[in-house]
Amino acid sequence: MSGPPAVPPFEGAGLEAYLAANRFDAETEAFVRSLAEKGYALVDLGDEARGLCDRAVADTDPYFARRPGANRIQDAWLRSRAVKRLAAWPKVGRLLEAAYGRRGFPFQTLNFLKGSQQGLHPDTIHFHSVPERFMCGVWIALEDVQPGAGPLVYRPGSHRLPVMTMREAGVNTPEPTPEHYESHFVKRFAERLAASGFPEELAMVKKGWAFVWAANLAHGGSPVTDPASTRRSLVVHWYFEDCLYYTPMVSDVEAGRLALRLPADVAGGGWVWPRRGGRAVFPGVKPLAAEVLKRVFRPLHIL
Repeated sequence: MSGPPAVPPFEGAGLEAYLAANRFDAETEAFVRSLAEKGYALVDLGDEARGLCDRAVADTDPYFARRPGANRIQDAWLRSRAVKRLAAWPKVGRLLEAAYGRRGFPFQTLNFLKGSQQGLHPDTIHFHSVPERFMCGVWIALEDVQPGAGPLVYRPGSHRLPVMTMREAGVNTPEPTPEHYESHFVKRFAERLAASGFPEELAMVKKGWAFVWAANLAHGGSPVTDPASTRRSLVVHWYFEDCLYYTPMVSDVEAGRLALRLPADVAGGGWVWPRRGGRAVFPGVKPLAAEVLKRVFRPLHIL
């Protein structure tokens, strides 16, 4: 009996054989093909999800009102049932399992009031896995995105670029830091992206739709040209079962020194242990302590 795939099927060379063997319905096959070709796919979550979008906004808007200038809430799923339900939306889970060949689980949520205006970047420098590329992002519009609100910007096809590590960005130290990311990685990745020639597009997403992107897709937030606008959204990051999970920004990948993570399981409420070859791997005391402390204290400060 074969085990889980070593490469996400939509990223591999055997896509046509995989699709023929599984005989997915038309919507699922279109989703997998879109991820393969463009590195992203759009999903209508349905009317029930649109109702939850309103509840998620009602849950989170008071936080922003009490903190002028705040634009992000991390892990609101710990306090908001609506955010938690949207983050683990079953349709998204089914589609992702078809595309990745492994069961996925959401491990982090970020709620935004306005456009992030974040520079173009791949998530593979922030969250990654062994085997590689078993991670993705799901951006859910909690309201219709307007042109002046800083829509999501992305480069279709850029997911096919090689994954850039901190060493490849010129950081020659066994213990890279976020400061090295700013001083080295941002510039080197921008140079690679410019040389690639992939076009830039904006995601004008409607309320209750999700923009799903592959881990290595270059994406960010476009400039906000209407300061009075809002762009209420929910970003959900997903991992997949039976992998090691780590933070590349502070890892020396080439030397095998990985800053392992113990990711939360938003749907189940617990954690998912990193695994190699089907066996659980202890991530270390610091990741374990950080997750426990986060679960205890973060809910006291959000919403």
